[in-house]
Parts: sequence; C-alpha cells; structure tokens
Amino acid sequence: MENFERQLAQATSPETRDVLGAIAFVINRSATTLYHHAAGFQSLDPNAPPLDPDSTVAIMSAGKFLTHIAALQLVERGTLALDEPVSAVLPELDRLPIITHDPSSTSSFQLVPATKKITLRHLLLHTSGLSSTDDPAIARYLATDPAPLYPPDAKSFIVRNLSKPLVAEPGEGFAYGSSTHWAQLLVARLAAKEADGSKDGANFLGYMRTNVFEPLGLEASTYVPAETPPVWERRLRMVERKEGVLVEADGQTQGLTCSISDIKKILRDLLSSESKLLRDRNLVDLLFSDGQLTGPALDKLRGDPENWKYCTGSPVTTSGDGPPSVNWTAAGVMVMGSGSQERWGIPDGTITWEGSPNVRWAVNREKGLALFFATQLIPFGDEKAHGLAELFMKDAWKTFA
Repeated sequence: MENFERQLAQATSPETRDVLGAIAFVINRSATTLYHHAAGFQSLDPNAPPLDPDSTVAIMSAGKFLTHIAALQLVERGTLALDEPVSAVLPELDRLPIITHDPSSTSSFQLVPATKKITLRHLLLHTSGLSSTDDPAIARYLATDPAPLYPPDAKSFIVRNLSKPLVAEPGEGFAYGSSTHWAQLLVARLAAKEADGSKDGANFLGYMRTNVFEPLGLEASTYVPAETPPVWERRLRMVERKEGVLVEADGQTQGLTCSISDIKKILRDLLSSESKLLRDRNLVDLLFSDGQLTGPALDKLRGDPENWKYCTGSPVTTSGDGPPSVNWTAAGVMVMGSGSQERWGIPDGTITWEGSPNVRWAVNREKGLALFFATQLIPFGDEKAHGLAELFMKDAWKTFA
C-alpha cells in the first residue's frame, strides 16, 4: 500500500492540499482490520489537528443499502411482500404517469398512464421507473412548470418533491434516482403503525435506530448529524473544490453520517454468514446475487456507465478491454465476468457503491473482504479524489485478495 500512502500524503499536505483528508480501511468477515490508514487534517483551519482515523463522515448514497435492508426486514416479518404493489402504503405512486418523448425534439413529450404497478423489488433495484431531476426527460417536463402530481394535502417532503413522471414502465428500465427515497417513506409509514410519532421522518429515524443501529452496536451514527453533537463534533469537515481551491462546505454534511468504527460494523455485517439485520438467506442474497437485472433494464444499466463508472474504474481501459460487465443488486452495482481482477483490479462478484462526498465501499463475499475509502469533498466525481480512491481499491485488492 506504499504507493497509495505516498500519493495520499502528497495530496493532503498543506502545500498541495488537493484533498483535505481521507480515510481508508480493509476488514475481513471476522471483523479483523487488515488495513487502516488516515492522512490529512480535520478542517481547513490553519491550526487544525491531524485527521482522526475514527472521524465521522457523511456517506450519503453509499448508505442507501441500509434503507433497503430495513425494507427487507419488513418482508422478513411478513409486513411487506417483495413482489406485490406498494401502492397500499404509497398510493401517491399510482398518480405518476410515464413520460415519453421524441429524442430529436427539445421540448415535446407525452404523459401516458402506467400499465404496471411498482413493487418493493422495483424500488430496491431502481427499476421502478422513478428517476431523478437530472434525467433529460424529467428536466424537459419540469421546464414547463407543470401542475403538481401529488395530492393537494400532501405533507411528506418526499411526496411533494419527488412526485415526478416515470421514465419507464415499472420493471422495464433502470434509472438510478429517487426509488430509495420512496422506500424510506415506505419504511416510515409502516413503522408508524408501531409507533406514536406522526412525522414520516421521525418514524424512519426511530425504526433505523431500533432495528439497524442498535443491533449492530453503532455508537456514532445518525441521519441528522448537525443535531447530534457526538457525531457532529468528530466530523471530517466537508469541503468543496472551487476554481481549483478547497473551500468550506459544512452545510453539505447531512444525511447518514457515521464514525469509521461504525462503518466497519456495517460492512462486517454484510460479509457475515450470520447477519444481525437479516436472518432469511434468500433476502440476504438480494444484496449479492448476480443476474437480478435482465432484458431492457440490464441493457439500460450497461449502456449508461455514468451510473457506475467511478466505482468500477475507468469506463474504457487503456488496454482496450472496455468496461467490466456489471449487474445490479439491492446493495449496489456488481462487477462480474471472468478476469475482472486482472483487467480492472476488482475481483469477480464484488458489490460496490459510492456517495456524493467521494465516498466508496466494496464488498466481496467470496473473498470475505470489505474495502472503504472516504473523503468529504464535493463535487462528486472529483478527479483528485477519484484517482486516490481508485488507487486504494486496486492496491488493496491486489494486496489482500
């Protein structure tokens, strides 16, 4: 790991300051830490202390799989069914039409009723048809200042802000977007039946605390970091690169924020043959099994490397091999195909995903290894941070796998 450590030291030095700080580790399924390294400083303050190796970091989208696990717990209890419509709990989804458009036109589109219902499996695999505001079709729709698609009395932030047209029939496309947010609302509403809270957010936080954080023994994790002093005071400060210079971006430290020790516990549970969060092996396999996307959904995933290029290496390698073959699971993107480690530095069957502040994790159940890299630097896909993360991942797989 000498090359990685040397380049990280240079990138985080006060003279260079390409990155404020970064932490990386490797653990095995026995919870043994095989590697743990941190470099840099806690903040941009000239008198800032060296980076605490157990700092808290916002992981954002890199933690979406925890929401998915929470939903699968409800399946395990019989509260939910994986392949039945979720509209009984999320009736707002039935109001969403499908947007169709002529790619050669810059403005025209049509809204047509969906003929299929969204299921939990669709939400977990991002095949619900729900997308993001970055989708060209959705951006075109929003530019017309349309009437809201949600009920007039909608109180949920998710309903009011994420009720947008579908970009495909449920189950017939792949679009990485708001599916996990709707799964969060699903968990919150079902949790409300067991709690006396009236707010979706409070119910979701309560459910996660009781059913995820406490079973894993997480001691410094929260979805509301600014309201949680033990987490907030230990954070690696968020920074943003503007015109080549790092500036403070503390307001972007939000969403799921965990200490490095807690992240080790989370990833170790993913590796474990006896998960503390899910007992049903068929449900655990949804996080790891190959072949879950087929047909048009798989074609859409593989045809748009923007969804996964940063956590699988460069989309086109210098050897001309092209990108690795990928599929999708309820946890993240799966790298597959013979020889992945030799060509792209990633063992076959690795599940990996990332978060906005250039946070990345990877788990390979067969190898019994979990890797994690984090900075707190926006924007996502920053060239310097991405280069360090890729170097760490390749060196770590080569060293420990």
